Amino acid sequence: MIDYTGNYSRELKVAIETALEAGAAVRAMYDAVSAETYIKGDGSPVTDADLASDRIVRERISAAFPDDALLTEEGIDDAARLTNRRVWIVDPIDGTQQFIDRTGEFDVVIALAVDGEPVVTAINQPAADQTLIAVKGAGAWVRVGAETMPFRFDAQAADLIRLFTSVYFGAPEALSRLERMCAEIGATGPGVSRWGVTPREFFPTGRYDALIGLYVPYRDEIAWEWDFAGPDLFVREAGGGFTDLHGRRFTYNKQDARNHGGLLMARDPETHARILAAIRDEDRI
Repeated sequence: MIDYTGNYSRELKVAIETALEAGAAVRAMYDAVSAETYIKGDGSPVTDADLASDRIVRERISAAFPDDALLTEEGIDDAARLTNRRVWIVDPIDGTQQFIDRTGEFDVVIALAVDGEPVVTAINQPAADQTLIAVKGAGAWVRVGAETMPFRFDAQAADLIRLFTSVYFGAPEALSRLERMCAEIGATGPGVSRWGVTPREFFPTGRYDALIGLYVPYRDEIAWEWDFAGPDLFVREAGGGFTDLHGRRFTYNKQDARNHGGLLMARDPETHARILAAIRDEDRI
């Protein structure tokens, strides 16, 4: 456990313990290939593992902080959260399709937002027994197994930015636009990921320096709050940048729990600023 006694120390402890417990339940079903898959009303998949993780998170968070609100992908949205300063924003399995496809690239994501800003997060990757952890103003950590170490991204070392996007954030529709941008700013790519917001792509062994998500014309929703809240805090506390394509920070616990305006996530402020400038110069919003 992290030896942290600053603001939100109890919230951090509960978030980590809950993410690990939910992650262990998900890993057990993953290893046993025992989770049934269902199709939700919006056409997206959900599995028994999503539901088990959601149940664990709800029980643990509600027991520890009964006055806090919850917003989870697998739960019914309760409008009462809008009058609560503290809201736990949860994706019981971020990457359900990856769970089904057995790629290992899925996570239990838990974040606490206070007054619209994430302040605590624990993101557990069950298949790797790895947890990304962050506290507002205190930094980020990576836990692998029982060992936890402070973490900051390495600055982008070369002039050539390695850019990628996602099948969930504008590929393949936006690839021609991104290819032109890469040529103009001297970036490689764009690579295309099969998953969403994954800070692991920026780790020292990672392949990329920045993730860009372009929204389609006439509809600028790009993802849900539970897709962004945890990675948002971790990336910023690890020294990176995380904004929409206008350079604006995301806010959370909104009436419409979707994110708007595209996404730019980068491993360091210089890379983030360089891409934002290119977007503005070319009027690509």
